[in-house]
Amino acid sequence: MSIRTLLAVVIIIAALLAALLAWQAFQQQSAKRLVIVGPAGISDLGKELAKKFSEKYGVNATFVPLGGAVEMVNELVRNRDNPPWDVTIGVPEFYYMVLIERGVLYCPGFKVEGVPAEEYWDPHGCVYPLDKSYIGIVYNETALAARGLKPPQTLDDLLKPEYKGLITYPNPVQSGTGLAVLSWVMSVKGEEEGWRYLKQLAGQISKIGYPSGFTPLRNALKRGDVLIALSWYSHAIDPGTPNIKAATYSAFLYREGVAVLKNARNRDLAVEFVKFALSKEGQDLVDPYNYMLPVRPDAVIKNNKGLPQPQSVVVYNSALGAKADEWRLRWQREIASG
Repeated sequence: MSIRTLLAVVIIIAALLAALLAWQAFQQQSAKRLVIVGPAGISDLGKELAKKFSEKYGVNATFVPLGGAVEMVNELVRNRDNPPWDVTIGVPEFYYMVLIERGVLYCPGFKVEGVPAEEYWDPHGCVYPLDKSYIGIVYNETALAARGLKPPQTLDDLLKPEYKGLITYPNPVQSGTGLAVLSWVMSVKGEEEGWRYLKQLAGQISKIGYPSGFTPLRNALKRGDVLIALSWYSHAIDPGTPNIKAATYSAFLYREGVAVLKNARNRDLAVEFVKFALSKEGQDLVDPYNYMLPVRPDAVIKNNKGLPQPQSVVVYNSALGAKADEWRLRWQREIASG
């Protein structure tokens, strides 16, 4: 073999070796990268969880906000075969069955020490409890008193003639909070009676209609455009809405979860993230960064210390199944357009 030929072989081998090393480096880098997706409303918590997880495990974790809960779930379904994300947070309890039925999620089925058994609401072991809070009737106490009106306490109270034009709740086609309101009504009244109720309630709605989400509704309460809303109890402890109180007769327990995507590129790392999110270190971030209650009893609670407590709590009736998309379409057809 000539020196020229030998040199060419050496060059080829060196190039192949360099390519192999580069590929291994890429694989190692890829294995240490985690992409977390969630609704935009949970961005503060998502970013802080990503930051702390990165620091603790020496990885590159990033959070990607993706519209509201409705939009996020639909995008997860659309991208289920080749998702650009690894793990999702902010999955609402009343919407999670859509992800299971469409084959979006990986279901490891483990338990995390320190999280009470009653906090686990997915019997399939796919979605893990992350946070929770209450949705109920909130009202402007000062403005109602000025009109000589007593505050409503129950869903049926909202149908009384004295509250006509004073009420709103978020648009469930656009808002996860709005879908939670539908889930509350259906869980209490059943579907057909629930739809009859919603049609009656439509005659009581304020001229502003149905806000597109949390922030527009909060602004409407702040301005006094509406005096009564079906929304978060947190309005009652929000400094930006100082006259808002919560009816404590009954409320809906809104629960959000964290889940690993079945076709995630970094599934093992995503599983570790779930464990971290449910650890005390992860749960200590829930109240400060998401204004929600953690699921661990030993986690830090500061913002929600004064959160009103309902006398009775309504949880989502799992027998209703994965009806969220069906309800959105029917609401648009029969309530918004009716």
